[in-house]
Amino acid sequence: MRKLAAGETVFYQGKPYIIEGFENLDKIVCKDTKGNFKILNITELDEEHQGTEQSYPPPAESMNDKFYQTALKRLEIIKPLLQARSKQAVRERAKEYGYCVQTLYNWINAYIESGNSILALMPKYEKRGGKGKTRIGKEQKKIIDEIIMHRYLSRQKITVAQITREINAILYKKGLEPVSYNTVNRIIKQIDERTVYKSREGRNRYLNNLKPSANSFEVSRPLEVIQIDHTPLDLQIVDETYRKPIGRPYLTLALDVYSRMIYGFYLTLDAPSLYSVGQTLYMGLLPKEKYLQKVGIKGEWNIFGIPDTIHVDNAKEFRSRGLKTFCEIFGINLEFRPKGMPFFGGHVERIIKTINMQVHSLSGTTFSNPHERGDYKSEKKAVFTLKELESYIAEWIVNVYHKTPHNGLNGMTPEEKFSEGLRGENGLPVPIRILDSTEEKKFARISLLPFEERKITKQGVSLFKLRYYDEALSVFIKPKSNDKYIFRYDPKDLNQIYFYHPDLREYIEIPGVKKLYPPPTKWELDTVAKETKRYRQREIHNEMVYDAILRLRKREEEASKKTKQARRKKENRKIRSPLSNKEQQNTRKPVSGTAKPKIKKFDIDFED
Repeated sequence: MRKLAAGETVFYQGKPYIIEGFENLDKIVCKDTKGNFKILNITELDEEHQGTEQSYPPPAESMNDKFYQTALKRLEIIKPLLQARSKQAVRERAKEYGYCVQTLYNWINAYIESGNSILALMPKYEKRGGKGKTRIGKEQKKIIDEIIMHRYLSRQKITVAQITREINAILYKKGLEPVSYNTVNRIIKQIDERTVYKSREGRNRYLNNLKPSANSFEVSRPLEVIQIDHTPLDLQIVDETYRKPIGRPYLTLALDVYSRMIYGFYLTLDAPSLYSVGQTLYMGLLPKEKYLQKVGIKGEWNIFGIPDTIHVDNAKEFRSRGLKTFCEIFGINLEFRPKGMPFFGGHVERIIKTINMQVHSLSGTTFSNPHERGDYKSEKKAVFTLKELESYIAEWIVNVYHKTPHNGLNGMTPEEKFSEGLRGENGLPVPIRILDSTEEKKFARISLLPFEERKITKQGVSLFKLRYYDEALSVFIKPKSNDKYIFRYDPKDLNQIYFYHPDLREYIEIPGVKKLYPPPTKWELDTVAKETKRYRQREIHNEMVYDAILRLRKREEEASKKTKQARRKKENRKIRSPLSNKEQQNTRKPVSGTAKPKIKKFDIDFED
């Protein structure tokens, strides 16, 4: 991952640039080696890891991996030192765990420089170099750290320029190479902002200005805290083919607490799950230009990046080991809402309520309760398909909500608040972290999928009675071994699965021996399993499963003209992840005469 902050070096078309600040939500102001200024689009920057190997930890469920266990232990040791790091505290921690002081400093620096990723603490990872890393010797680094600790982090408020001169004076006396202002400034920027503020402004001022009050949920910058929640929408939707009602969809939504911008959302007919959470998070991690093009919306939705904290309630989908490890990998703090403190989740709950109020103005609404609904026939009035509703919500988010003054933001719009926060105070831009390379994005997407453990045989691997094979599996065929491996899958597309290669430390796509279109789904395969159990068939072959799926689809086609449940199942099978790296082909178009309703800006004050 990459950290975008003032003083950081980025590359564009092979040339280095130093970041000076943010022009707006998706552009940075940079300076080239000749001092010329240039505005660069974040999405067009060169990949930081281009041409280099990347190492990833094992899947969340393979916790016996010694490298990942080592990284977890190191993080546990240095975690208390990340917020307040006095020299005495480091010494005491090093003595407690039997390590030298410099080793702890090395781990702390590696962790911070990586953008708070646990990858940096893995033994194999830390031995590699790469672009964006400070190339200074250990002795130089030790001197820099000591002077920053004792001189910069003090009430004297010495400037970075003065500190750089003091550092170079000592380096000169010791016969070491001097360092640049940018190097020193970059190291200082990696120190937690609260530690710097408390050291230079004093404890009392720190407590008065930065510490959250007992009855509020306060944040100071964009992407500091993202809140996620689910809700069933108060709207009946119809299937694409027959335009008949199939029930209410579920909305999963993530909100940036600082700006109230919507970070991402996911709409589905399935009940809330880890998959819903994963799709919402992945949408927030990436730029949304391609998504807006796909759903046919003109406008900008420029919030994206890796958040510092994800705040959720205590539902089971948020407490999975997979989500916890995903957050550890990408340096995200996963926080659960304290019991008895509903205000901690109030921001996202209020925007979800606002969306449901907007939905109440649409044909097919169920309203909030039977009393409000009265004799309104929701099913007869339903007109939206799931895709049309998704497009409607996205349009409302981009061109209405984000551009409407918000009471909780002192009359600013969410877009304006986010932009102001990025620029920071006193002209010092706030750093953000983004997924940099294509491989990182792929790893993030697959890591958020569910998994199964399977043994590999000479026929490949069997998952949900379907067979998958690729030459990459051949080296793991050990007839006398009971070893099982992690395979992740997309429940909406089981034409392929993803194998975590323990030696290459990356995911490899394993195709099915036969493919169907539309792709087989987990629901269909579960139905096949129930049917075969019903008839007590002991042996189920790959071809039998595919034949059963085709028979089920034929029954579904016939039944969908008669029952709402069948139409709902058929529609759910057609819905694939909007963030899949494979576009749908030959999708059936909605019946003509159902043009997307126009969204008009309305007078509404968005609450806190």
